[in-house]
Amino acid sequence: MTSHDLLTGRTIIVTGAATGIGQAFALGCAAQGAHVVVADMNSADETMQAITAAGAQATYVRVDVSDEASTRAMAQAALSSTGRIDGLINNAAYFREVKLTPFEDISNERWQRIFDVNVKGVWQCCKAVLPAMRERHSGAIVNIASVVAVAGQPGYLDYVATKGAVLSMTKALAKECGPAGVRVNVIAPGFVITDATKNRPIEWQQSFLKARALSREQKPDDLVGTALYLLSDLAGFVSGQTIVVDGGHIMY
Repeated sequence: MTSHDLLTGRTIIVTGAATGIGQAFALGCAAQGAHVVVADMNSADETMQAITAAGAQATYVRVDVSDEASTRAMAQAALSSTGRIDGLINNAAYFREVKLTPFEDISNERWQRIFDVNVKGVWQCCKAVLPAMRERHSGAIVNIASVVAVAGQPGYLDYVATKGAVLSMTKALAKECGPAGVRVNVIAPGFVITDATKNRPIEWQQSFLKARALSREQKPDDLVGTALYLLSDLAGFVSGQTIVVDGGHIMY
């Protein structure tokens, strides 16, 4: 990581930061000078080691984003570490275990679990960090949705529905949090190659690749620059916006 100062002195929480996209976000924020709160259900030794090896600072917190007490503890850990919360990337999501399934065959249990993490989790984390941001009259929240919420995708109705909810929630949150000086935006990635997605049906993966203007695989690092922009003062007057980062599949 190359050290810069886009986020110097700021504390940024990244949920789901142990692996994949979340790990890329955490490393990117650290490279820009932030103290990163690496939040995940699982251990995040690899992420923590990479950050500290580069001379940056990080705090690991185990969090279950679907649990209110756990998200409050996450926010408190951030405040205990640095005394402030400047940014939150709501990246944690339930998808690895979700298999391609006709919508009429999706179980009630699966439906409930994915909404608990992907929708309730975003809400809980926003609630947890808002008091600290409101106190400073400053803050930036970046929610992570998916291009499938814009384009539609068969076989993953519950997942698509959760990401559609995140798009709508972001707009409402931006309106409600704006008076507190807090900006809320959403990134909608395309199909990103990670450990959680690489075993998806090859035909499904190829459908995304063929639809892109930039015909290559999308990697976690492709999302980092957009997140850094939204967290920084460069986006100081940007709120309530959806930015699709998918290599030119969906175009506005």
